[in-house]
Amino acid sequence: MADGVTHKLAGTGSGLIFAAYRAKGQSPGDWIVEVAGGAIGGYVGGILPDILEPAVSSWHRGTAHSYVSGATLATCVYRTLSDWETACRWQAQNCRAIRMVRAPGGTFVAGPSDPMHQLFSSAAELFWRLLAGFLSGLAAGYVSHLALDAATPRSIPLIGSGR
Repeated sequence: MADGVTHKLAGTGSGLIFAAYRAKGQSPGDWIVEVAGGAIGGYVGGILPDILEPAVSSWHRGTAHSYVSGATLATCVYRTLSDWETACRWQAQNCRAIRMVRAPGGTFVAGPSDPMHQLFSSAAELFWRLLAGFLSGLAAGYVSHLALDAATPRSIPLIGSGR
């Protein structure tokens, strides 16, 4: 039977792998940040079902631990994850562009010289890149939790526990 440590490890691993796959077209630096976001999201997703429905007994599995919640999540991932990732990556690119301006001659140089502006723009770009990976990782971690629980003798319910 999977315990909390197993859910954390499986969630982190599945989130990392799924985010790496989803970020495959990004530059190496951006890919690394998105994969790190995926690992964080996978960790959270791996424990999220037990946060929503704490494991006070082996019969604790309700709607958050059901096949329906897994199927709903998979459908949302299939339909909207690309849009969310694209929006996050677009925001990250905007933050990067704010820091850079084209100098005469066509080269890019640092934008506004205010150090706080540069720091804020860098932090915002990092946030959006991490979020793009986090979303992928969160979904993969949640599904990994359900898959591990489904493999136990009590499995997971179709819809909920009905209690």
